[in-house]
Amino acid sequence: MDAIVCDAVFKAGSRRVADLAVELGVSEVTIRKSLDALESRGLVRRFHGEARAWDGDDIPFRMGLFYEEKRRIAELAAALVSRGDTILIEAGSAAAFLAERLKGEKDLTVVTPNLFIARIFRGSKVRVVVTGGAYQEESESLVGPVAVAAIRSLGFSKAFVGVSGWTAETGFTLNDFARAEITRTVLERGAENYVLTDSSKFGRAHSSTVCSDPSILRAVVTDAGIPAAARAALEAGGAKVVT
Repeated sequence: MDAIVCDAVFKAGSRRVADLAVELGVSEVTIRKSLDALESRGLVRRFHGEARAWDGDDIPFRMGLFYEEKRRIAELAAALVSRGDTILIEAGSAAAFLAERLKGEKDLTVVTPNLFIARIFRGSKVRVVVTGGAYQEESESLVGPVAVAAIRSLGFSKAFVGVSGWTAETGFTLNDFARAEITRTVLERGAENYVLTDSSKFGRAHSSTVCSDPSILRAVVTDAGIPAAARAALEAGGAKVVT
């Protein structure tokens, strides 16, 4: 129910509790409980009789956009992780969904340059290694020379990274120079590299290219909405596309 309510609010920008109850065929109490849960996760803001989509740019907010697509992407990505693996989870909302999916594992080590993702594993059996670095408040990523040096010195067999856009001309891009440096460093390590992104990112270009050569990627994990031309270009370049 939370996901359905969240999707309804995000599509409209704001919704009245009474209208949602009628539309979904449930009580207003049920709608309020869902909205309380969504507000606690930073996805919506509550007003008298109404809920509005939160308009920030941090991970909890972005996890509410294309919620079902990202949840399914995380399921596909989790199937790529094996018992005993040491993996790197970089940052982004799809990567955060992957962390949520993996936090019940008992024999797994996760390296991450993102404090939000590290906190997801709090109380779990997963071993977590945080890189260190300069702290970006909104994204909660750790960047800069310390983070780069840590990534170059740590071992991991699989890497899962997020992106902000892709076009045939630019390749995969991010809208943040410092985080792009971290992502490029991760991909250069030669592990099994996986890009996790929903299909809305295709056709968008941002300031910093992180990967213009699809052959360094083991796969791009996305949803079925990926444009046919983008899929063909990535597969022709050597990257498998998993939907």
